[in-house]
Amino acid sequence: MDPQATAINFGAPFAIFREDPDWMKKVAIVAVCILIPLVGAFQLIGYGHRCYAHARAGEKGLPNPVLGEDIGTGFFDWLKMLGNIFPVMIIMWAVVFGCMFGGTMLGTLVAGAGGAAGGPDSGAAAAGGGIGAIIMMVSMLGGYLAIFVFAFFFGILSIDMTRRIYNGETFPMFSPSGTIGAIKRAPMAFVMTWLLLMLSGMIGSLGIIVCYVGILATLPLATVLRALSLAEWDRVVKATTPDPIETGY
Repeated sequence: MDPQATAINFGAPFAIFREDPDWMKKVAIVAVCILIPLVGAFQLIGYGHRCYAHARAGEKGLPNPVLGEDIGTGFFDWLKMLGNIFPVMIIMWAVVFGCMFGGTMLGTLVAGAGGAAGGPDSGAAAAGGGIGAIIMMVSMLGGYLAIFVFAFFFGILSIDMTRRIYNGETFPMFSPSGTIGAIKRAPMAFVMTWLLLMLSGMIGSLGIIVCYVGILATLPLATVLRALSLAEWDRVVKATTPDPIETGY
């Protein structure tokens, strides 16, 4: 297998600055569209999808924004993202609530049972109180651990979630085998993609740091760079997939 095909070209998303002399105009059009009430955000999401498909097809530069199509595409992509994220968040908070609240209730019952068995000043009450406190402490730690575990795996899977939604999937978060298999085949490429996405996020936040109005320029640019980074990751995924149809799709 060609090593070049399985490595992320870190400079590929930034090639638009030299390949497309009109990149600033196209980003500016999307920036103006963001100001449209209600549908501006869908235009931004949809244009990101358009940029991804453009790069995935091997085209250079940036595509022209198409207001109606991008809004429709962005709306359905948003629904898919919401449908993937919302159930996971419900499950996460149900587990966390069960650990913390359930452990607190159990610890309180144990402490109360010790006091009822031997009286408030007895050794049984002291033992029950100590055991109850340990149960509550362990349940709290278990809740925080659950948050960390969910956040870690959700963070990994969400990086690939947008790419798979762009590729036509509806619930990629509920079939993680495709993402896990891709990461196993090209772990360093995934790390490089993560760094590119982090860099894109930093570029997006520059508008807030410089001035709040500046985010109208940096947010569309960050969305474009993120989409192009995902297209580069998709190229590596396809190059490292043994079968034409990736497992889990």
